[in-house]
Amino acid sequence: MTTDSRARYFTAAVLAAVPVMAFADNARDWQNTPIDLNMAFGYYNLIDTNTPIDTSLPIDGLSLNANVYIARFARSLAIDGRNTAVEILQPYADISASFDNGQYFSGTKHNGGRGDTQLIIAHNFFGGPALTKEEFASWTPGTFFSGALTLVTPTGDYDKKRIINIGANRWVVKPELAFGTPIGPTWLEFNTYVSLYGKNNDYIGDNKLEQKPLYALESHYSYSINRALWVGLDATYNTGGETKINGSDQDNKQENVIVGATMGFMLSPQFGGLIAYSDTVSERTGSPDVNTWTFRLQYVW
Repeated sequence: MTTDSRARYFTAAVLAAVPVMAFADNARDWQNTPIDLNMAFGYYNLIDTNTPIDTSLPIDGLSLNANVYIARFARSLAIDGRNTAVEILQPYADISASFDNGQYFSGTKHNGGRGDTQLIIAHNFFGGPALTKEEFASWTPGTFFSGALTLVTPTGDYDKKRIINIGANRWVVKPELAFGTPIGPTWLEFNTYVSLYGKNNDYIGDNKLEQKPLYALESHYSYSINRALWVGLDATYNTGGETKINGSDQDNKQENVIVGATMGFMLSPQFGGLIAYSDTVSERTGSPDVNTWTFRLQYVW
């Protein structure tokens, strides 16, 4: 295997990286890798938003700053001759929150704890064959079509007496599809997903929160500067997610557009990472307004 081919496959993740708490995927997260790889990731996210960490529901007057840390492990394998991955993600968040109007509390409140564990299975349907490391060395990447299913479990820290929580106290199922194609030294990628929410029967006390599906479409355009460095532009559109509290419609359909940029790098054939920034550039009244810095390191063996 050449140095160039090693750098190529270790640059990618493993079909799908699904960041926590409604964060978007990064460019090149869905590209193919050899099978029988173990991958460990560490994320640090610096977030400024008008929504709690446990939901994507804006609260009037809320200003929230969060440090979110994510540990992620992935394993690639072969199923029916196609590349498949199983993953587990565990977040932890440390937050500071305040209200401009003092609606729920005055001053700044701090909270920290474990987020909801995510379980993921991803599978390639076209363009991502199951290849050993030796086979992958001579393989030329091409157009691909893949899918994933994420299960978010209600295992994070949650207190129904708090307005701001780390865990969401509800199940979430997220099916996702992704398409990508190379154009010379660049990649054009699209992925779409829907978040399907279970009920939270202990929402701010003993209230029942229900939420309609939230739909998203992402696009990524990335350029390889050399075998160890690439840059990309990202865009995400979200819509839906209306809620009911105790059966009463809240008239709070979400709709926003987020744009950003990413730089991925390799420090060795096994070790690399990325830096990304995203910001909301357009949002419907009552929709999330969030900007995020992401720093990720990854090690493959």
